[in-house]
This record gives sequence, C-alpha cells and structure tokens, in this order.
Amino acid sequence: MSRRWILAVALVAIPAPAHPQESPDQQARRLLEDGRAYWAQGKLKQALDNFNIIVNSFPRAEAVGQALLEIGRYRLEVEGDPDKARTSFDQVAKQFPQSDAAPGAYYWLGHLTMSRAASAAELDDALAQFTRVQNLYPRSTEWVSRALYASGLVHRKAGRLSEAVDVSRRVSLEYPSSEAAAAAQFQVGHCLALKGDALSAMEEFQQVRNRFPESEWAPRALERITALYRLYGFAKPAFTVDAGYAVGSGDLLKDVRAVLMTPTGTLWIASDKTKTAVPIDPGGKAGPGLPGEDLRSLSLSPRGEIVVAARLAVRIGPKDLKSYAIPSDKPGIPEALDRILAATITPGGSVLVSDEKRKRVYRYNGKFEYQGLFPEKDAKERVVSRMFVDGEGGIVLLDREEKTIRVFDETGRLLRTVGPAGLRRPVDVAVDPFRNTYVADEEGAVQIFSPSGQLLAGLTGPELKKPRALTLDPTGAVLVWDERAEKVLRYR
Repeated sequence: MSRRWILAVALVAIPAPAHPQESPDQQARRLLEDGRAYWAQGKLKQALDNFNIIVNSFPRAEAVGQALLEIGRYRLEVEGDPDKARTSFDQVAKQFPQSDAAPGAYYWLGHLTMSRAASAAELDDALAQFTRVQNLYPRSTEWVSRALYASGLVHRKAGRLSEAVDVSRRVSLEYPSSEAAAAAQFQVGHCLALKGDALSAMEEFQQVRNRFPESEWAPRALERITALYRLYGFAKPAFTVDAGYAVGSGDLLKDVRAVLMTPTGTLWIASDKTKTAVPIDPGGKAGPGLPGEDLRSLSLSPRGEIVVAARLAVRIGPKDLKSYAIPSDKPGIPEALDRILAATITPGGSVLVSDEKRKRVYRYNGKFEYQGLFPEKDAKERVVSRMFVDGEGGIVLLDREEKTIRVFDETGRLLRTVGPAGLRRPVDVAVDPFRNTYVADEEGAVQIFSPSGQLLAGLTGPELKKPRALTLDPTGAVLVWDERAEKVLRYR
C-alpha cells in the first residue's frame, strides 16, 4: 500500500470545519439565530444557553446587544423576574445605544414600567420610553410600531381613551404590515366600547377580521362582536339558557365554591366535595386538578396563573403554595391568617389576601412580605368573599356583608361602586371587558350593571334556583353554577 494512498484516505477521514471562514461576528450571529430557533421550538433553556455564550464568549460582537435583549425577555417571560429583565434591557440601552437592539431595549423598559405603573408619573415614564423609540430610531419599523401600540396602552391605562384610539389607529394605518397592526386595530374597538360607543366598536372589531383574518386577534374580535351584540344589539340585553350545555360531572359539580373561565376558554371548577380545582378545556376534557382543603375562591394572576384561595393558604399556579401572616401583639411572633376567603395578584405584583375572621384585606409584596391593609388605612371592616382584577386593571372586591361591590386602582383609590341598593344576597361577581358588572344573587337571579352602576338586565327563570358561583366566557356568555341543580348553566 503506497504512502500516497494512505495519506489520501486520512485526509478524506478528517471532517472539514462546517464554517471555516466564519469570523467571531459571524459565529455570534449564528448562535443568535440558532437561539431564536430554539425559542420558537419551545427549547427555552437551549435558547438561553446560546444567548449567554454570545455575551460571555463574543463580547465585541455586534450580536451582543440582541443577545442581551433576548436574555432580558427570557428573564421576564419565562422566569417572571422583571428586575433581572430590566438589568439586561438597561445594559443594552447604555452600552449599545447605536445597535439595532437599542430600540427594543427602550420598548421593553417602557413595557416593564407600564405593566407595574400605579401612578400618573409612572405612566408618564413609560410613555417617555416609547417616545424615545419613535424619536431616536424612526427607521426601526418593527419597534416603532410596537412603541406606538404600547403608547396607546398607556393612554388607555390612564383613562385617556380618545388619545388611545388616535395612537392605535396610527399603527394600523401607517404600519399595516407590522406585527402590532392587528393588536392596534383591536384596541381601537376596545377603547370605543369602553367609551360606550358599541356600534362603532363592533365596526372596528369587524375591521380586525377583514384586514387581519389570519391573526390571533381575528377570533377574539368575533368574540367581542358577539358579546357587544348580545348586550346592545337589541332593545335590551338578550340572554337565553343553553339547554344543550353540559360541563363537568359527578362529585366535581357538588359543593362548588367558585368557577372561573380563562381567556383561552378553560373553565376551572373548585369543588369542596372533591377538594380540588379542576380545569376543563374547551373540548370538555378535564385536566389535572390542584388539591386544596376548604376551597374558597379563584382568580387569575397577571401572568395567567390560576390563584386558588383555601382556608389556610393560597396556591399560585400548580406549585407555589403560600400561607400568610400579619404582625401580632407579641413582638417577633406573627399571627397566621387561618380563615382566608379570597386572594388575587395585582398588576403591580402585590398579593391581596382577604381574611374572614379579622374582616380585612391585607397586602403583601412580590416576596410575600406583609405591607399593610388594602386599601391603605382602611378602618372599615370588610368581609370580602370575592376578589380579582378586571381587564382594565381594576381590583374588584365583593363585600358580602355590606352587599357592595367596589373597584379600586393599585393605590387603593376607589374607581366605582355597585350596591348596596338593588343587591339582596350577592355571592359572586364577574366583570366583562367593557366594565359591566355581573352579580350572582343566591335568591335566584343574575343582575347586570353598567359601569355607572345602572341596572341593565336581570337573568332569571325556572332553571336558576340558587346561583352560587358565576363567570363569563370570552363571548360574554354567563356561566352560573346553581346549588340546587348541581350543574353549570350557560346563558348566551
């Protein structure tokens, strides 16, 4: 065998580098692209590893800013840690202000501020970040369109609905091909509905369906049209019982303490008979339940996690089970809350817990540390049996003894009230996307009140004997668990 032949075979056996001419910039860019592909496939840990390699191994590469941006998004959306996310976004804005990642950093900084804003000053700070995107990076179509849409969200959160409509309309007209266009068109309709212009709102929602039929907002727009037409398409709101509707079975429909429909159409049923809160998907299939002793109420966190209040503890999502305490007369020895009625998480990240024995609502921070009463310095005793956050960030409290429903903002400022006039024995409450309030009265009715407290309609009938829990589905249909019938009734 000749040496030349052996050498040729050896050369063939040695694999050539996949990208022998790649520069550090090209390697970093490839890692970034692969990381984004991992993210799209749901391989989030692998995606994060790629982004970290770029930052640590290629500190001078152009892709570092984009990698930091993705790391910040991971901290926010996957880990739920806004502080760590802010650190990454700040680093991009300060160290890479001329990079193509900079407008995204300012956008996300504004988003973080807006999501936790509890004052006009904080909303102004968020708006300033979004304005920087528009003024400093006008050629970044992707981020400018998102910043404009987010500016509309700020105006909406501040109650400036006309400004929100104007800014949102700019997005759908000036950036019709952007990812934000469909969302902005949807927001135009939503704000018009909040302003009380149901007809114009339905027309705008139909435009979402016409212009963006493949977007995620098109089916949601149809749901809003359906809900608005049911309320305002006739001389008075029209609801009829759906005789063919059936959900749940057996012991799950006994001793039901609460029902809750999520935006995705999953119905949660909390039964004290089975001592579980069980999710039922839109197809009627039950998922794994969350156990709990002496269940009391359900709500959703800002991140969409189910919040299950039981007598002694609160479960947030499938894993986190927390007990709560308040300062006692004995220094250093806290007093445990052992008669919890309801719990919810505010847009700003506070945990609110209602206690039946002390007749108070207590606030805890994101680390579950006691912060005081909610509303602050509220001297009045309140037996709050239902508590949740509505679609506009209002914190809804049902005081069953006072027979009153109050809605507060994050700071504890009172926004609106329903009752006590007209409420007899209210046991549950829900609020639709248009801020109408639905109240279940265990004497056999569901009443619907406008945002101003005016009675719009009442649901009664032979099927409705003793309603004890209610929720709304995305189309505005009313789901009511009736204690005597031991079933969930659907009015649509």
